[in-house]
Amino acid sequence: MHITRFSVFTLAAASVIWFTGCQIPKESPPSMTTYVQIRKIDHRYWFVRGNERFLSLGVDVVAAQDQTQAKDGRRYNVLPKYHNDVAAWARDAEARLKSWNFTTVAAWSHEYLYEHTPMYHTRVVWFGPWGQNDSRLIDVFSESYAQDIEKTAREQVAPQATNEYLIGYFVNNELPWYGERGWPTSPNISLLSRYMELPETAAGKSQAVEFLRTFYSNRIDELKAEWEVDADSFDELKAARQILPIVYPSRKAVIAWSGVVAEQYYKLCAEAIRRHDSNHLILGSRFAERAYEPVMKACGKYADAISVNHYRKTGIFDTNQVGAIFALTGKPVMITEFSWRAMENSSGCPNSKGADVTVATQEDRTRAFRSYSGAVLSQPYMLGYDWFMYHDQPPTGRFDGEDCNYGLVDIYDRPYSNLLAAITEINGQANAIHEQSSVPLPAYDPLVLADYREISVRGIEKPLPHPIVFADAESPTFIWGDLAQGASIEVEPTDQSSLRLDVKPGSGWGCGITFNPLSALASNPDGSANLLGATQVVVEILAPDGVRMAVGLNESGNGPIESQTFRGFGFADGESYATAPATLTNGWNQTIFRLQVMETSTGYGNQRGNKVVDLDALASIHLFFPSGQKPFVAELKSIRVE
Repeated sequence: MHITRFSVFTLAAASVIWFTGCQIPKESPPSMTTYVQIRKIDHRYWFVRGNERFLSLGVDVVAAQDQTQAKDGRRYNVLPKYHNDVAAWARDAEARLKSWNFTTVAAWSHEYLYEHTPMYHTRVVWFGPWGQNDSRLIDVFSESYAQDIEKTAREQVAPQATNEYLIGYFVNNELPWYGERGWPTSPNISLLSRYMELPETAAGKSQAVEFLRTFYSNRIDELKAEWEVDADSFDELKAARQILPIVYPSRKAVIAWSGVVAEQYYKLCAEAIRRHDSNHLILGSRFAERAYEPVMKACGKYADAISVNHYRKTGIFDTNQVGAIFALTGKPVMITEFSWRAMENSSGCPNSKGADVTVATQEDRTRAFRSYSGAVLSQPYMLGYDWFMYHDQPPTGRFDGEDCNYGLVDIYDRPYSNLLAAITEINGQANAIHEQSSVPLPAYDPLVLADYREISVRGIEKPLPHPIVFADAESPTFIWGDLAQGASIEVEPTDQSSLRLDVKPGSGWGCGITFNPLSALASNPDGSANLLGATQVVVEILAPDGVRMAVGLNESGNGPIESQTFRGFGFADGESYATAPATLTNGWNQTIFRLQVMETSTGYGNQRGNKVVDLDALASIHLFFPSGQKPFVAELKSIRVE
């Protein structure tokens, strides 16, 4: 049953034992509602229930066991310890959370805690069908989609309408606003391309075609200047099942269409929730860092708060980005996932998959939490944070392969004591930090979240005084490529202080070689080089006639696109840039690649960066040899910037 009597656990007792709440000032009229609300008091946002105000300090996935069938049997499972008595486990879990000064049982936790524990909680409602390639946003314009939303609300929302400890609902988690994921994966995949794949009779297909007709002012030639599509009129466009971008400005249509879909999605969800529950809050949809601006704005229109999963490997909370989300939407923000994973852990987790917030030791996790949490709590627009997650994941991987030390306890239920000591301390001070902070509410700055930017190069206004050799035969290298399709590069030093490259591009996407800067250049703490003033890269290479070669740059903080955290040194934000391939001639080439015509790499690096080539922290330069050419032998003398 639900806990529905406010008197069961009095607020006076709660403030002493676990609530870390405080009285609403007399000058601010008290809200005597039984249910949690959001109020702005003295320029700061709070959750309010009755005559108390609080921040939601939660833990995700508070469960008695990991549901994964681990390959070697190692997983978190404490039910045997409690003789399968879930109620006994829940009492201990509740006591633990309160002793650590948490106030909230957060997302994906055990249902018994939600139903029977006098602690605040939040729920994730899974609106929309999963389907192939994550179809939760397709087709939001169809009648069947609206019916499914209504059915989900009736089943998952209506039963909670009188639960006084429920804060509110998240309407999904990390929705695929970029097409197939909650972050960019490919320039060819977007919500626009997904809707254009629908059959001609689909409601969403009609909406997409009419959107494109309006966006391109009924000029099919303007559309075809930016998109490859088999249609010579907008009427013919209805039958087209594929649309591919051919120029960067096509992204403007992608961004605008995402806002159209978001408006419909959040409207459907909000109306369905309100039909079945007018008592609780709508807490956003747990963006993976962020989404396109029109999406976040639509969310702010229908939600009471914005929720963001915000991982930061450095422990530095991004006040600019999250503050800009508040300013854009006009709604306070919750951090609904954050944590760190240490290679030193007592579960044996290898941390090979998942958000890359890897640090060396448990003490590093502790330091990162102190830095991050203090910054979050001092922001007046923040409503709290949820740590991901309660226990470590199975060392051999959970259902999706994640095998990380994200937990507050290990798989044997042993607490990470140093980390939890810091969490207990900061959580206990949370209200005071929030209340006493003098940080002002941020104003909207259109440059912070801008979805569409022309690429620029930092520092070119003051050119380098002379060329600088970035890499030569002495430089550290890394070989990569489509090995499954026969791609490879073999490297061998020569007597002429050069590198012999035996290149087999293969039949897939090709191969490449990455060069870190010469040790004399690696002046930044992370080993990157400051090359401000460079305008071009020059590759000195001996090659056969017709070889095609491109150049790429990786900023400090770079990583795979799913990393979710890309903080680099200085201004660098982990972006990766690439040129179009150049065709070499037989003999020695001094091939010039101009930085100002580079484009962001679509398969690597931060896909939501500032679109500035940050040369103050250049981590590496790579040569890429695309497929479609025969194996060859080349000799590399140097890579220089000038």
